[in-house]
Amino acid sequence: MLNIEIFNMTGIDTTNIDFDKSYTSFDTNTHNIIIEIYLKKDNNIKCDQCSSNNVVVNGSKVTTVKTSTVESKNAIARVHRRRYKCKVCGNHTFLEINPLRTDGHRISVQKEIMILNALRDKTRTYLSVANEFDVSSTYVTNLFDTKVSLNRLKLPEVMCVDEVYLKKLVNNGYCFVMYAPQWKKIIDFLDSRHKNDLIDYFSKIPQEEKNNVKFVSMDLYDNYRDVIKKCFPKAKICADPFHVVKQLSICFKKIRIDTMKSFESLKHEGHNYYWLYKRFWKFLAKDINKLPDSYIKVSKSGNLMTKYQIIDNMLNLNPTLRLAYELKEEYRNFVATATIDTAEKELLDLITKFKSAHINDYDPFISIMQNWKNEIINSFNKINGHKISNGPMERVNRDIKTLNDISFGATNFTRMRNRIMFSINDGAPILAYRKENKTRREGKSRGKYNKKQK
Repeated sequence: MLNIEIFNMTGIDTTNIDFDKSYTSFDTNTHNIIIEIYLKKDNNIKCDQCSSNNVVVNGSKVTTVKTSTVESKNAIARVHRRRYKCKVCGNHTFLEINPLRTDGHRISVQKEIMILNALRDKTRTYLSVANEFDVSSTYVTNLFDTKVSLNRLKLPEVMCVDEVYLKKLVNNGYCFVMYAPQWKKIIDFLDSRHKNDLIDYFSKIPQEEKNNVKFVSMDLYDNYRDVIKKCFPKAKICADPFHVVKQLSICFKKIRIDTMKSFESLKHEGHNYYWLYKRFWKFLAKDINKLPDSYIKVSKSGNLMTKYQIIDNMLNLNPTLRLAYELKEEYRNFVATATIDTAEKELLDLITKFKSAHINDYDPFISIMQNWKNEIINSFNKINGHKISNGPMERVNRDIKTLNDISFGATNFTRMRNRIMFSINDGAPILAYRKENKTRREGKSRGKYNKKQK
């Protein structure tokens, strides 16, 4: 007898199934559930060509379809279909409708959906999914290409833009990512970050839609700023605080290393100044609140010291380093505490202080504060209680790189773009019908095969 529970996740239409004849079994060799399906005889069946009901049974045909059930991802359904002959059309014959699918494929719709949903996992390769569902990797990639084709999402109120480096995927190595932090979805994924290419892309989007974008967050890349100013005249550009602080840290790092090297010659005289900077450099670079509160043993002297004492000892050795450190921490405190109402005044005061310090290594950062003043201030705007930044993009870029890594440096951009958006965007749709597969690229002709060739 047929176990009716087996149909819960097979996608089989049970309306015309003859449960008295149908039955299930288990193949111990392949570990597959075998479903033998017999159909009820339809006394009102008509010819598929002339619609005549003057038809007679003319044999049968067994169609094998790979499907899935609750108990097994790999089940074999053997559908026994009657072949009918139309007396009006002469020799014309036709089969009963297959309850599993109607397009002639050997994989059920339900199993296809399960295969595609497995590809939503960012750590799964096409091959691993193919092995799990007992199909070929070529079938999985072809299925994905024909059933997943994602369009650009509507532009949001807040948009983050960034690039990700994927060496083999595109010619210049950099892809452009547009992300909606409020939706936690990728808006689009482009194969170029070049200024002219981006302007051409955005020019095809209706201006009314672009005017709905209020804020665009980005790193300190001038081309992105130029593109957004040209294409989104009503949007406020926000400089990502992380990238601004990163540039400040780069400048401070040079000051710290120069200070450390100035004591290198004293190592031979028994002084431990060089070692102190070498051992505890992270204390100067990190947020002091993230350092341990317990006493730390300084091995060279054997003393137990707090993080404040260690930092103070390093800063006392060089007044320039102390001033640079205080300015760095003051800017970081500005990022943490300023508001949109106080940001402009506080930033102008910081620019004055940095200039007055006359530390040459800080000149690049002073230029950033001046050239990106408006964008830095704009980043203090808040949406739903959160400041605008590219922070959410860091997770997205990591997921994109994971997908690229498991693909071993994929070179098919269209497929990779669809896979990235399909895996990262929750609820990305699957097409109801297969589209023409234009994603697969044509290879070189194989040519004639010569058996005698050595």
